[in-house]
Amino acid sequence: MDILSLRLFIRIAELGGVTAAAHDLSLSPASASARLVKLEEIVGFRLFNRTTRAVSLTTDGELFLPFAQQTLETLETGLNAVRGQEESVQGVLRMAMPGSFGRMYIIPLLDKFQSRYPQVKLDLRLSDEVLDVIEGAYDLIIRNASLADSRLIVRKLAADRRLLVASPAYLEQHGIPTTPDDLAAHRCVTLGETRWKFEDGQIINISFSNTVNDGEAMRKMLEQGMGIGMKSVWNACESLKSGLLIEVLPEFPLVTEASIWLLYPSRQIVAPRVRVMIEFLIEQFQPIPPWER
Repeated sequence: MDILSLRLFIRIAELGGVTAAAHDLSLSPASASARLVKLEEIVGFRLFNRTTRAVSLTTDGELFLPFAQQTLETLETGLNAVRGQEESVQGVLRMAMPGSFGRMYIIPLLDKFQSRYPQVKLDLRLSDEVLDVIEGAYDLIIRNASLADSRLIVRKLAADRRLLVASPAYLEQHGIPTTPDDLAAHRCVTLGETRWKFEDGQIINISFSNTVNDGEAMRKMLEQGMGIGMKSVWNACESLKSGLLIEVLPEFPLVTEASIWLLYPSRQIVAPRVRVMIEFLIEQFQPIPPWER
């Protein structure tokens, strides 16, 4: 049962004829008649007595009419509220995200977002620190770290698949590992982790590592041949495509428990500016994120 069919039923009752109601609603008489028949099939009873000269409500139709009018009024009120809300999407949107992810995937989308919602001002923070949504008074945070705060609403944006990579020059000089155990003889570059866990159950402790606290800096170090490192596919995909990096041990996939999340405060009412940004990001990253296309 759709809104137009309800409106048609009410106008036929008010105007006393299908043709008049069809004209009023910019429908052809044939289309209006077909809609009326379909509506009667849905409700399970005849709404009108029809003769060649007149149309009148049946007893069931008379009983149904006030409920149809009330339902239509409620639906139109709801639609008008949503449309009015869309027109009033404005204000400052405070948003934080990891630096590398923001530069690579979010910043390039913001012009498109702001062309849709020109009254939304963006206040952005790019940082690899784990920021607090509540204390920082953020409307929305993108995070690819563990989640534990029950005060937040969480939406998954994309999977965060990880793999081991190294430069061709490093592998040529130091050899290509063929099993996870071989990693003990290699230099590694990390963001601070001390071991790597594989899907087959092996856990490899990293014996020698250069450590850095920035994802882009780590990728550059790997490209320059400073060792083997674990990278997110979203961060390494362009380097893999260009040949600056090569996947290491592809037949031994890493355990990937991480995802990229949208976090926002647990409020009963989500501000329109926050809601439209969430919907926009989901639209851009799902069902297949850009780095997997």
